[in-house]
Amino acid sequence: MPRASDAKRMTAPEYLEFEANAEIKHEFVNGFVFAMTGGTEAHNLIIGAIYTRARLAAAGKPCRAYMEGVKLSVPSGNYYYPDVFVSCNEDEFGKDIKTTACFVVEVLSNRTGDIDRGEKLHNYHRLEGLKAYVLVSQKSQLVEIYRALEDGTWRYETVEEGSFKLPCLDLELSLAEVYEDVELD
Repeated sequence: MPRASDAKRMTAPEYLEFEANAEIKHEFVNGFVFAMTGGTEAHNLIIGAIYTRARLAAAGKPCRAYMEGVKLSVPSGNYYYPDVFVSCNEDEFGKDIKTTACFVVEVLSNRTGDIDRGEKLHNYHRLEGLKAYVLVSQKSQLVEIYRALEDGTWRYETVEEGSFKLPCLDLELSLAEVYEDVELD
């Protein structure tokens, strides 16, 4: 991955114009553009399992599930492509960029784990209406969840067996469902 210092800075409007014509997806962080690289088979299967169940759970509710190809704009002015997220903001349905999310899921990799646990955690926590930020390992059956509490603080929990609940959709996912057909490292 190129260093940010080697890249030309862009404004958000310049990024959005650039991204509209790009052949691959890019995230926009603090004025710099970073190409999204392909994921592993495990990454793909995990995202697919979570998205499919979230999409089905959203049927008939005022929420929609999205995966990888939809941008999420955060209050810092950055733009990300979360692996999976759910938005319940009907005013944004049909738009390519969302500014709210009920929950966001990122599947961890060696390359992105530090970013997901640091920069993205910090930025996603500032999203309006975010109730959970979920990190899913591809090395072992492990799900880490940061849950928003009513007093504005966050609770961290880990799930290594059984199941966990995702907000807004009243969706309960078992680790067996999340990791179905996945060969762990």
